[in-house]
Amino acid sequence: MSGKTFNHRYIPGLDGIRALSVLAVIAYHFSFGWARGGFLGVDIFFVLSGYLITSTVLPLKGNQLTVSLGQFWIGRFRRLLPAAYVMIITTFVWVMLFNKDLLHTLRGDAISSVFYSSNWWFIFHKLSYFDSFGSPSPLKNLWSLAIEEQFYLLWPILLIIGLYVFKKQSKLSIFVFIAALSSAVLMGVLYQPGEDPSRIYYGTDTRSFELLIGCWLALIWPMKKLSSKELSNKNINTLNSISLVSFSIIILCIIFVDEYQAFLYRGGMFLFCINAAILIACICHPVSYLGRILSWKPLCWLGSRSYGIYLWHYPIMVLGTPIHEIGNPAYWRVVLQLLLILVIAELSYRFIESPIRKQGFRSFYRKNFVFNLNKWGSITLTNKISMILIPLFLLVFISGIIGMGGEAQKDSVKDYPTDIKINGEEQSTNSKEPLKDLEIAERDSSKVDTKEEIETTDEQGIESGQKEDSVSDVISIKKTYKGILAIGDSLMIDIASSLQEIYPNITIDAKIGRQVHQAIKLVPNYASFNQPDKAVIIQLGTNGYFTDNQIETLLGAFSNAHIYLVNTRVPRSWERNVNDALYKKAQMYDNITLIDWHSAAIDHPEYFEPDGVHLVPGGVKTLTNLIQQAINNGTSKLA
Repeated sequence: MSGKTFNHRYIPGLDGIRALSVLAVIAYHFSFGWARGGFLGVDIFFVLSGYLITSTVLPLKGNQLTVSLGQFWIGRFRRLLPAAYVMIITTFVWVMLFNKDLLHTLRGDAISSVFYSSNWWFIFHKLSYFDSFGSPSPLKNLWSLAIEEQFYLLWPILLIIGLYVFKKQSKLSIFVFIAALSSAVLMGVLYQPGEDPSRIYYGTDTRSFELLIGCWLALIWPMKKLSSKELSNKNINTLNSISLVSFSIIILCIIFVDEYQAFLYRGGMFLFCINAAILIACICHPVSYLGRILSWKPLCWLGSRSYGIYLWHYPIMVLGTPIHEIGNPAYWRVVLQLLLILVIAELSYRFIESPIRKQGFRSFYRKNFVFNLNKWGSITLTNKISMILIPLFLLVFISGIIGMGGEAQKDSVKDYPTDIKINGEEQSTNSKEPLKDLEIAERDSSKVDTKEEIETTDEQGIESGQKEDSVSDVISIKKTYKGILAIGDSLMIDIASSLQEIYPNITIDAKIGRQVHQAIKLVPNYASFNQPDKAVIIQLGTNGYFTDNQIETLLGAFSNAHIYLVNTRVPRSWERNVNDALYKKAQMYDNITLIDWHSAAIDHPEYFEPDGVHLVPGGVKTLTNLIQQAINNGTSKLA
């Protein structure tokens, strides 16, 4: 490779694409309902990165790249590392000083982010169940930058080898497209519907097809060779028509696609990235009408600062949003956070990104951090502040990384029951053993049938704020279910004792972290509950979404019983999808009653532990009363 400099032209329309992509990502992270597919903005960034990086180094003729490996990597480091490191250190110091509850998870996230390996850290690091809730990691958005940096280290080498072996760019483009297709196929093979898609979502191998599609585009549609001189009016109209169709498809995907659709991981993302490549190809052409529209100055301003906006939006959102508002944004808070994001992104662009990209690390350091202390009075106020604050920030950061900062959060696992049996047996809590299945008060259904059947009848006296002196004050003997089964996750564990006080013969099977696809495996153990005179309470969805087939299978196993579906209030992106699915099932079947826990809890953060999910006594009582009221209404139909 030669030592020549980068050779490419600035295309304002691409800044417009960057702006729309980062706005889509922000809207998605703020849980705006109209941007369910906003996460696809990252896919556009990947395709665009692959295209631009490959375009800048490809030769006009021959097989020798226009820059050296060293120049390429130094250019990438200048562009990406400084702003990212400033954000990582600042975020970590903020958590050290003001939010130590996050420190126990943030330490590993920060270290992996510094080395651009956070995507694999999120995949392979086995976080406890309790780390799944509470505030998300404020550095979680750096997984995409990790993939890009890993790709930048490998791609130039592979490109050199490819040009040497294939000689012609047209032949190499076929190989690159096959590689992209292979990555997409791997994503489809590894994807398991209804299970956590983190492995394929964060994996460099399963997301490389997006960058490779951009590389492929650069090989077949070289930016340096695009010209308006050779196009007829017919071809110009065709190009503009294609760009408008492609752009419309992207907007529709951002509005209507969501991350829980199986098709997305089995070819959908690949097709979306092909469409993004088509749009980029059209916008890059000098005759593009859409390219001129996307060159609007406000969009270009956002696009040129999109890197800083993407870096800072997530930590500002996470650290500035109460847990109970996650997934349920307060718009006044969103406006303030957006203003802060834009201000910090502008400062990052002006004082970190641009100077280092133009001057290099050494010149930037000399200009801003090398001073003659004998001439202190002539030093600018900004430089004085930098000289004081930067060493302090680094000191706090290093002390926190090596574990000297202390952690405010107690060990949740030790405070949460790990072995509970409510059947006249001693209850065991605070076990130091690993978390395991919690099967609570399991009984043979024949025993249930021989027990005295009881039910609460005073529906007016069981509101959440009312204290019950004893169970006997509100129960009477009447026609009721001959057996009640409750299947759930950790929320069911929370309310297990309360339910057992009301229904002594209830059978409860609950497990920390349980999802619908795991609950299906329990069905054979409880076949005796599939009877018209029995009830099944299902409380699932806290830990993730499920497919329609999975919930159908679970509900179908109790098609003869009366099913009570408890919807969810969880500060996570899947909340809306879970509740919509449960609502539809309750509307479809006469034997299903929906218990609307979400509506009862959405405006009551005081019902929850600090993680925003598990329940305090007030929340336990309210949820128990909702279930009790629903069962009262259901048993009245049996009389």
